[in-house]
Amino acid sequence: MPKKLKLILINIVILLIGVLIIELCFGGWLSNSNQLSNLGIIKDVKFEFDVSYLYQRDNPIITYTRDKYGLRGVSTYNEPEKINILTVGGSTTDQRYLDDSQTWQEVLEKELQQNGKQLYVSNAGVDGQSTYGHLKSTEIWFPKVEKLKPEIILFYVGINDFFTINGDSKYDNIQELESRGFKSQIKDKSVLYNAYRKLKGMQKATKFEVGHRKINFARIPYTKEEVVNEKLLEIYGEANLKGFKRRIQKLVDYTKRMNAIPIFITQPTLHYKIRNGVVFGTENIQYLEDKYAYNGVGYLKLLNKLNDAMKEVAGSTSVIDLTNDEDWNIIDFYDYYHMTPTGAKKLGEKIYQKLSTFDVLK
Repeated sequence: MPKKLKLILINIVILLIGVLIIELCFGGWLSNSNQLSNLGIIKDVKFEFDVSYLYQRDNPIITYTRDKYGLRGVSTYNEPEKINILTVGGSTTDQRYLDDSQTWQEVLEKELQQNGKQLYVSNAGVDGQSTYGHLKSTEIWFPKVEKLKPEIILFYVGINDFFTINGDSKYDNIQELESRGFKSQIKDKSVLYNAYRKLKGMQKATKFEVGHRKINFARIPYTKEEVVNEKLLEIYGEANLKGFKRRIQKLVDYTKRMNAIPIFITQPTLHYKIRNGVVFGTENIQYLEDKYAYNGVGYLKLLNKLNDAMKEVAGSTSVIDLTNDEDWNIIDFYDYYHMTPTGAKKLGEKIYQKLSTFDVLK
């Protein structure tokens, strides 16, 4: 064997051994904890963040805590058996940069208890998760939480599924959730695959401005003119909505198997404002897949297609619509998607007001 070829083969073997060691040490093949970590679920942590660059607060240092099960909640800390209402969603549910005492879950719990409902609310939000990730949580995470038996599961969803069309829909293919093949095992357990997935997610977050940052909304121009590519509307219906409906149905089915009640909440953003029934959207043109144009008015049109799909599957009586409320203001958000403590307080109170009309709380 030529020396050059032999050297190449030796290097390949060393590389493969290195990959194997990394996977065994940090992947989820041997450790359930590593598997959850690779999926973005962190446990038993207490962080302090300086949020002065995002919004004004008397004390700029906030505390972010997760218990040993990976759940966030002051009154339910390490006591999942107390949880009556479990909240599931992405970063707008997680609220990484709001203090433990100021999340909308804490506001909701306080409203419930002040009005005679001795119910406890817990936060299972995971930064960056779409409904695909929520399904993975029901499959991999929640079954590992001892004594978790919520009566209600609130799904705060929509925004992270907005960008899922065509190529990305392959990742969200529901068949992968029903298959326990090797490909699915890699996605669940491989630390290297999940590092790649997170980097890809960070790249997308930067592109579509969904990461945490301070936006000066006084400088953002809004327009009443709608921009949305007709081909995008067609593709959205054929690719994204079909997969989204299947995933919503899976979440409904899972919740009912837990003997809990599924309730879905649609999400507001500041890519648009609604005033006296008139929609004003951000003027800036963005592109899905680098070719399908939309502005803030078009964004709301597409987002409401997701919301309508949610209502179709779950039933309109099981959906709380907050996307189309007219009283969202710039003081409620520090960027297009993430809320300030003022916004979280308004959100928690709104959820309570609308939830109190449901039979589950009567």
